Amino acid sequence: MGYDRPAVRRRIYPLVVVAALGIAILTSTLLVLSNPSARAPHSLLLGIGATASRPLPVDNQTHLYVLDGWGGVHPVGASRALATSASWPTKDIAYSLALFPDGSGGYVMDGWGGLHPVGSAPAVDSHVYWPHWIGAREIVMAPWSSSLAPAGYLLDADGGIHPFGGATAVTGNAIWQSQGIARALILTPDSTPQSVMGYTLDGYGGIHAFGGARPIAGAVHWSEDVARGVALTDGLNGLFVQGYTLDYSGGIHPFGGAPAVQQSALWPNQDMADSLVAWTAAPAGSPGGWVLDRHGDVRAWGSAPALAASKTWPGWDIARGMAGAGSGGGSTERTILDAQPISDGWGTYYNQRDTRWASSSVGAATYPVWQIGCLLSDLAMVYSHFGFRSVTPATIAAHTEWFNGNGAIFNSALKVPGHTTVIVENPGLGWIQAQVSAGHPVVVGMNLPTGSTHFVTLTGLNGASDFWTDDPWEQNAMHVTFSGDWFDRGPIYEAIAFI
Repeated sequence: MGYDRPAVRRRIYPLVVVAALGIAILTSTLLVLSNPSARAPHSLLLGIGATASRPLPVDNQTHLYVLDGWGGVHPVGASRALATSASWPTKDIAYSLALFPDGSGGYVMDGWGGLHPVGSAPAVDSHVYWPHWIGAREIVMAPWSSSLAPAGYLLDADGGIHPFGGATAVTGNAIWQSQGIARALILTPDSTPQSVMGYTLDGYGGIHAFGGARPIAGAVHWSEDVARGVALTDGLNGLFVQGYTLDYSGGIHPFGGAPAVQQSALWPNQDMADSLVAWTAAPAGSPGGWVLDRHGDVRAWGSAPALAASKTWPGWDIARGMAGAGSGGGSTERTILDAQPISDGWGTYYNQRDTRWASSSVGAATYPVWQIGCLLSDLAMVYSHFGFRSVTPATIAAHTEWFNGNGAIFNSALKVPGHTTVIVENPGLGWIQAQVSAGHPVVVGMNLPTGSTHFVTLTGLNGASDFWTDDPWEQNAMHVTFSGDWFDRGPIYEAIAFI
């Protein structure tokens, strides 16, 4: 089984060309450079030779949090715990977290566009909801927002920016219709309700100004979808907006003349880095911050101090965003997962999206295992249950004679040496329970609300009307409940018992 995401087209953006500046502008810039006392600490210079008037931000190293895909919000370092209002124990659907500038609260955003209060935040309506499109990508809180006057913005996958609370609409934002390539949203700290400025990041590294924000110079660009986050930092002059772009392997790339920084973790050629946050109390001229990886570890960069995460998930891609006071972050699950070598006395668990075979073709078809390989992964699990531990989804997919040209497996291939296979269409619950109760593994096919189908393996009874289940799509889903608010459950139309 697989889920269709909006199509993404490759593109290469040309580097921004900065025009030559006039003598008068250069003169005013030199005056700023020669007079450091004219610059307030921790301020981002947004006008040439002038600073924006705004309150100093709180030190976000004590207001830093990690969001997991089930809706949990976990403090980092000495940050205090924040109460949450929503959770999804069987759905990886919490995609973004954003906090007020004082760090007292904020909102968790789900993939459909719903907003759920955290800490001191009151309930608000995002005014968008996509029940048939998991298209919400990130939220940020406005620089003037608070629990008494919440205001923020929601970024959708195609670049749309949707105000909520007391926020006003933005203008001039880039749109990528049906491409699903928007990755991050950030506001300039001098934005006001009357003048909201900021930038959106696309997956190729393009940083797109809106609301009259100045263009970004010198940002790195890629020909593939590898950009994951963006942060603005203090500049040393009024010429350029400075900051950093995060790539999926942990690389932190300066733009606008920002200095190069030391990274504490890199994952070459892996989609492992998740979110980027700048340290609000970094020393002038020495930026820093933190990177979140998909397992939940928090990695310091630049001048920022090392901080310990209160919760991590080794072997999981479930950390969905990191946010500090006044910032937001968010991500979605990767299609291809890390290896998931789980086994017990029942057998071995196999996930069709496991990197070891996810991209392998199914038979002679052009479809990969991650996309259509649920049933063959179930069959590999049944083989392991009967002692054939060398059989994997990859070895089954390699049997070209077992599949038709579209990758559908023939019924004749659904067999294990020494055992009998019984296939029943539209089976009753009692028949399935009797087979599982007798110790027989049963693979069931379901019709999903999306119109597709999915197969899982029932490994045991869970009370009077439920089953323990090995699900080849969900992460590490060995012996999970069949019941529950899963994405990949539906009416059973077929059962395959191995006796």
